[in-house]
Amino acid sequence: MTNKHIHAELMMEYAKDAMETDKPWERWEKCWDGYTWERLKDSPQWAIPCEYRRKKKTININGFDVPEPVKESEVEHGASYYSFNLTDNKIWLIVWYDRSLQIGLLELGILHHTMESAIKHREALLSFTKQGV
Repeated sequence: MTNKHIHAELMMEYAKDAMETDKPWERWEKCWDGYTWERLKDSPQWAIPCEYRRKKKTININGFDVPEPVKESEVEHGASYYSFNLTDNKIWLIVWYDRSLQIGLLELGILHHTMESAIKHREALLSFTKQGV
């Protein structure tokens, strides 16, 4: 039985990033409270009570960095996702059951893992047409 560090596997991923860039922390985030993720400003301390993850990939829409939408290969039956409708300005919680509407949202590229991602995507799209801001 080995007593590996709780973040050992993430440390290995971080080391790979360090082989590619002299600022690997720019690719990573940390979370102290279990909810709020923040960018790293320097090398991680790998603190036990803290969570770490690689930053999610983003797409640029009209100057907004939007988390990349869900890909078909990531969809799991019964999992929760989020999307939006530009006409009613609401965010939808969607539990995946292969329904035609859900498949349509996936194909449109407006299905997200988190509510925050769906909100950012909606705001980025609306930025093209918003007036008098």
